Amino acid sequence: MKSIAGRHPILGRVAFYSLVVLGLVPLAFCHVMTRPFRPPTSPPRAGFTSGHVVSDGLRLRTWTRPGSPALPAVVIVHGVGDSLESFVGHGLEFAARGHTVLLLDTRGHGGSEGDHITLGAREREDVRAAMDRLRQDGRAASGLLLVGHSMGAVAVLRAAAGQPDVRAVIAEAPYDTFRETIARHAWLFYRMPRWVPVIPLSIALAEWRAGFDADEVDAMAAASQARGALLAIADGADVRMPEAVVRRVFDAHPGPKRMWVAPDAGHVGASLHPDYWPTVTDFLIENAIWPAPAPPPP
Repeated sequence: MKSIAGRHPILGRVAFYSLVVLGLVPLAFCHVMTRPFRPPTSPPRAGFTSGHVVSDGLRLRTWTRPGSPALPAVVIVHGVGDSLESFVGHGLEFAARGHTVLLLDTRGHGGSEGDHITLGAREREDVRAAMDRLRQDGRAASGLLLVGHSMGAVAVLRAAAGQPDVRAVIAEAPYDTFRETIARHAWLFYRMPRWVPVIPLSIALAEWRAGFDADEVDAMAAASQARGALLAIADGADVRMPEAVVRRVFDAHPGPKRMWVAPDAGHVGASLHPDYWPTVTDFLIENAIWPAPAPPPP
């Protein structure tokens, strides 16, 4: 006896392609969204000490360099596919000013545990675990300065929300909301319009697989609840998190705040621009985190 597909080949093809589009493609996209990244790790450098914090039961790698308790402790967080090694230079800049610096590998990255990433959702807890470690160790008596890049920018913004000891956040290339950034990237990389059901199905699978609620991942809402100053950085040539997206996050913050667009910079490329550190310096002086330079003698 022939199967239904054998007797009705068109129905069989429809059923097959429906399975592919509504089943296998969302599974593949879910994997892309949540798969871990393991770039090579190295021993601590330049006066940093290797350690760990625990977030959701996961052991996360840190490098810490102690500084003055009179200055805010700095937490620096990478983006997707990266690791703390990429931001040693940033850490050294802050360390040269006397700050305690903690570099963090978020879950599923570098030397940290974790089978899934969540693009800034559960990574908020990773950042808060680092913040708590600095507090417990007595290194955050003068507050905290959070520095994040791409996914890390969303994580630090969300970690800062409602935290009175966060003096300032420097966020480069944050996205606005989880759902919006997935829809935008689906179009950029696959030319997939946002109305196709594959996108919400992929997000639902990622939520189930990695244990988070996509609707809670909203950098604009987080910025509106952050009490410290905000430096929002847009990379001028970034098609993934363009200026308009970063500006939505910036506009949500009640202030004090500053926004800088790094001319011609690619995604998370602002620090390569010669105006990066002068912009950061001016922002931190404006907000009384760094002292103003002494006036020249008469």
